[in-house]
Order: sequence, then C-alpha cells, then structure tokens
Amino acid sequence: MANHPKSPAKNPTGDFGQFTNFMQRLVAVPHSEIKPKLDAEKRAKTRKRKAASRASHRKAICDKARWNLSAA
Repeated sequence: MANHPKSPAKNPTGDFGQFTNFMQRLVAVPHSEIKPKLDAEKRAKTRKRKAASRASHRKAICDKARWNLSAA
C-alpha cells in the first residue's frame, strides 16, 4: 500500500483540527472576561472621533461675520 496522507477529516492535527482546537479555546473564554475589554475599546474609539468639519458651515459663519461687520 502506498504512503497516502490521511484525509483531513481523519487527521486531527490538520487544518481542520487546528481550527477546531482554536474555536474550542475561543468559546471557552467567559463572556465576563471579554465584555469589559470590548467596552473599553468602544469608549476609546468614541473619544478619538471628532465632529466632521464642514466647509459649508465655516463659510456660512464667515459670511455672517462679514455681513455683521459691513452692516455696523
């Protein structure tokens, strides 16, 4: 009989076996351990965001200021 590799389904150390092992370890992590880290990451992201600057908004403010100066 020739040396044929085992099929991945029967080979626990193959790609599927590694994936299965990873998924079992991932699912074993309790939600109470993951949730605070996710919340902290979400808070950090919301702190970094700034309000988008709008060129049209700035133009309106400048035009209004110029109009007020010329009227005075």
